[in-house]
Amino acid sequence: MPKKNYYKILESKEKFDDFTDFYDKNRPEILKTIIDVFNEFLKTKKQKLSILVVGNIQGLEWDTEFHFTRKDTIVLKRDVLSYFEEIEDYDTCCVVRDLYQKFT
Repeated sequence: MPKKNYYKILESKEKFDDFTDFYDKNRPEILKTIIDVFNEFLKTKKQKLSILVVGNIQGLEWDTEFHFTRKDTIVLKRDVLSYFEEIEDYDTCCVVRDLYQKFT
């Protein structure tokens, strides 16, 4: 695992057959962490926050970094909001919409 300062590290101990399986299982947590990142931007002067996602896919440790700046609000609308609309979690949709509006 890379050694850096991450806002948050998401590590799944479960073993997955493929990336789709990994993503389907971890998508809600990843997207909620993105919401946390933008909430943190409201409390800090930091210009960039990163998250690290780690999993075991086909027996290999896999990791990827996601880097966000205050200007990356399109992610909230395009990825995060659309997912929570799809699963009809309208409380979270309101949180995401309000957060998006604070940055635009």
